[in-house]
Amino acid sequence: MKKVKFTSTIIILVLGIYQIPTMLEWFFDHARFRHIKLNFVLIERLCDAFGIFTVLFFLLSITYKKYWDVQTFKNVSSTVFFMLAFIFSFLTAKEIYFDFRAVDKLYFYYKKNIGILGDVFMADDTLGHRGVPNGSGVSVYPLENRQISVPIQLDSEGFRIPAKPQYIDSDTLMMFLGCSFTWGDYTLAEETYPLQAINLLKYKSLNCGTDAYGLAQMLILAQRKIPQHHPKIVSVQYSPWLADRAKFMFFPSAFGVMPFPFVAKNAKSKFYIHQPFFRSALYNPDYKYYKISPKSFTDKFSFFFKVGIPVVIVDSWKQRIAQWKIILEILPTAESDNQKIEKYVYERIYEICKQNGARLVVLNLGGFGYSDEQRMSNHHDRKHFQKTMSSEMVKNVTFIDADSVLRAGIKPKESYSKYVQWGKVSKTDSILYDNHPNPMAHKIIAKILVEGIRK
Repeated sequence: MKKVKFTSTIIILVLGIYQIPTMLEWFFDHARFRHIKLNFVLIERLCDAFGIFTVLFFLLSITYKKYWDVQTFKNVSSTVFFMLAFIFSFLTAKEIYFDFRAVDKLYFYYKKNIGILGDVFMADDTLGHRGVPNGSGVSVYPLENRQISVPIQLDSEGFRIPAKPQYIDSDTLMMFLGCSFTWGDYTLAEETYPLQAINLLKYKSLNCGTDAYGLAQMLILAQRKIPQHHPKIVSVQYSPWLADRAKFMFFPSAFGVMPFPFVAKNAKSKFYIHQPFFRSALYNPDYKYYKISPKSFTDKFSFFFKVGIPVVIVDSWKQRIAQWKIILEILPTAESDNQKIEKYVYERIYEICKQNGARLVVLNLGGFGYSDEQRMSNHHDRKHFQKTMSSEMVKNVTFIDADSVLRAGIKPKESYSKYVQWGKVSKTDSILYDNHPNPMAHKIIAKILVEGIRK
């Protein structure tokens, strides 16, 4: 009976410690107490540490005199075994505790109802993720007094299209490859540079740009879609972070694990695209239910088993196993040199275009909204392109430096913030809510792209 009471007390204590940060955050979010600033991250870490050591104290208490006592430390081998068991117990308790905390945060993130909602993305064994064929949804971001909501419509191949189909009487197709800059995060499809450019050129469009994509996905799509659709022009985005993503292996997502295709070398030192190590649980279509379901104990309980365990726990262990296999050289690792990755991917896309009679246009775009130190390191230029690629490719492709034109448009006291997403919260005030190009930036990029193509 004493053991039952002791165990119950420890469970209640650990659960109480676990909930302290959430309760404090809820309490100080009240209008009367918002002026009091607390370091909730530090409070959470202290509570987690106290909770883990409480679990360890419980384990030591229930195993005392059964598996260890004072005599244990009089023998070197038994002392070493005890210390190893203690360390293993500590690491196990820490992992379990932090997994629960991660599930908790994922649940609260779902209930914020922000980001991309609806049938927009699905898991893919080759690309990591891709658009849902004929899917639709919205990009949502809550401001202080309203909500930004941008519709997303996808075609039968899962690529972004305008909500209202545009009819262009032309046999000429222009294809676009890129990341969220080309996809158009928080921008209407009609206002993205691919759509604005083809409207000026009077061409048909196939926008293969997709959120979070890197050079590995761009090459895979080039291999699939250029021979399939035979575009006259292929516009490929040229940005530093695209090569970073082609060596990630696991995209740095806020929640869960996103295995990515990456550039690797085979036994003959030849580059190739390695597919993701496993399929991410993040894109299970059943999970969208929890973004609209009301908060409750039963809702959170079912969320833990249906979403939390697959996304936070199972995928995390799959990632750890893959990482150990990489260390043991059972699985290949990604190429680490960005310049070699860029050379391989862009030259391969150039060869595919040449084989299929398409003209390749390389569109140079840099990052927005970064600090002054990062800003210069997050941009390429024509010299970098010429230095990286073969002389044949440099001679035969059209290089359009939209980034230089955008940078030249910034006045001395301005910054890249003029090109990012701002939302009005009052008649006079606006807040920056996303660092992707805004419609004005897209319009400038489209104009530069069209001018370069016509030349």
